[in-house]
Amino acid sequence: MSGLPPPWSGFARYAPRLPSDVSDAAPAGALAMLASLPAGKLREAVLACPGEPGPWLRADDPGWPAALFGLPGGPVALCAEGNLALLDLPAVALVGTRHCTPTGRSLARDYARAVSAAGGVVVSGLAAGIDTEAHFAAGGATIAVLGQGLLAPMPGWQAASRRRLLALGGLVLSEYPLTLPAGTWTFPRRNRIIAGLARAVVVIEAGHRSGAKNTAHHAVAFGRELAVVPALPGIPSFAGCLDLLEEGAAIVRGPDSVVALLAAG
Repeated sequence: MSGLPPPWSGFARYAPRLPSDVSDAAPAGALAMLASLPAGKLREAVLACPGEPGPWLRADDPGWPAALFGLPGGPVALCAEGNLALLDLPAVALVGTRHCTPTGRSLARDYARAVSAAGGVVVSGLAAGIDTEAHFAAGGATIAVLGQGLLAPMPGWQAASRRRLLALGGLVLSEYPLTLPAGTWTFPRRNRIIAGLARAVVVIEAGHRSGAKNTAHHAVAFGRELAVVPALPGIPSFAGCLDLLEEGAAIVRGPDSVVALLAAG
């Protein structure tokens, strides 16, 4: 697999939304379009990127995830740590709030185990709560997409979770320049990659303002399946699930219905 020289990493942050004619020509067309961009700030940002801790993938690389080809506004480069073979397997995104209930944690574990047992991969964002419960219940069959560069600082608990995930055989991805720290804008952009990598997105527990709803909306925009856990009214951390049901999301009835989503797409 060809590595990506460090300067390419900057394209992931600064590249514009790809027009349909370029997306249709992916993978080679995406990089041809980027190569034709004018110099200036873009070039300055690209050349400022430091060395990489792991292999870089770009849109013309043989290992580029097939699910991301032609994705509107999708990434054009990803830095990876861990098991790249997971990108070849069918995936379901399991997402939800950081401030989850014991019920949400239990459901995340149940659904992740079911996906892994069926030969699928769990995709999530390595956040506290639903994300980490799903990652670790899936064992090594899991992909974490970060909201910061792979060399950027992160909380101690998250760094420990990342090491554990990699030790289990999982994969960590980021589109951002290596030292770019997490910010309010990085997570919503990151969410489109979570949705894009998966055949379906399952929202397990989410409040009105949860980032999981953002991931769900990306799933709809990309033509992915979307399913949510129904909940009783009056539980704030499940209010976002009710919002999505009103918008037309399917209902998750149990692990079997989550596994069935592996055949979607």
